[in-house]
Amino acid sequence: MVKGAKYKCLVCGRTFYEGQGIVIRRGDLELAFHSARCAAKFLRLLVERAEGDCIKSSSIRLSKELEEALSKRLEAKKKVIA
Repeated sequence: MVKGAKYKCLVCGRTFYEGQGIVIRRGDLELAFHSARCAAKFLRLLVERAEGDCIKSSSIRLSKELEEALSKRLEAKKKVIA
């Protein structure tokens, strides 16, 4: 059995193989987290330390997109009684 690439969690330092954990790649940046808990901790710290103007517009736009997708899913789930 051939193992995939090996990553190291940015938060706790744990190593894990490809297919496990969460790996985010954006250009030259690669963020690796062995669990959702470590990814959430990183995100929480990022939001706390980032400049307000830097993430505000993206956060608002993303929250609107997610709300619209949720409302569409809920609308599709409604039972039609005829």
